[in-house]
Amino acid sequence: MCGIFGYISDHRLDNDSFKFLINHARQRGRDSSGIVSLIEKSYDVRRADWDIRELVKRYPDVRSSVFFGHSRLITNGLSDNQPVTRNGLILVHNGIVVNDENVWDKTKLKRSLQIDSEIIIAMAEDYIEKGNDLTLLHEHIFSECKGVISCALAVPAKGKLVLFSNNGSLYQGSNQKNEIFFSSESYPLVELGCRNVTQIIGQSIVLDIPTGIEKLASD
Repeated sequence: MCGIFGYISDHRLDNDSFKFLINHARQRGRDSSGIVSLIEKSYDVRRADWDIRELVKRYPDVRSSVFFGHSRLITNGLSDNQPVTRNGLILVHNGIVVNDENVWDKTKLKRSLQIDSEIIIAMAEDYIEKGNDLTLLHEHIFSECKGVISCALAVPAKGKLVLFSNNGSLYQGSNQKNEIFFSSESYPLVELGCRNVTQIIGQSIVLDIPTGIEKLASD
């Protein structure tokens, strides 16, 4: 079990709400963590072999106007922390792909990491390059990948963030400030004042984000 979360607005999230969202995700996994934050015109990716509390303590700039991340309980493999990046795309995944080896063989896509989640972003990259509809991305992924899949996929060059899940462990909502949140559970969204909280299952929800470039942040 892992926790994924995110925030989209035109301003930074207040510190108390930020801590609440992060700490709720932390309850679902503390083995490693990662956050993507919009800083100027780049989506900076930070990954760590630590509890997410330590990551945000070391890098306070991650509390930006757009951020999303992952707090991991290791279920498959000890290497290659999330977020996973690939040719400008960025993915966080809660769950496990149980047939990733078979899908790599079938699709003939090139693998570069050990983490099972890479097959999702590889398939997404191939799908997007062919000009396909992002609202149907889930169908493409779920047609081949089996297991538990709840994801947020950023396409910074297109200014899009795609949420999709095959088991419903992903929720999205917005509050009166027009701040958009997503989380692996509905509870933090309700507590943050979100209205019309939506469970995402068997569909792709496409959200607008500022365009930018993916950047692996250095210490």
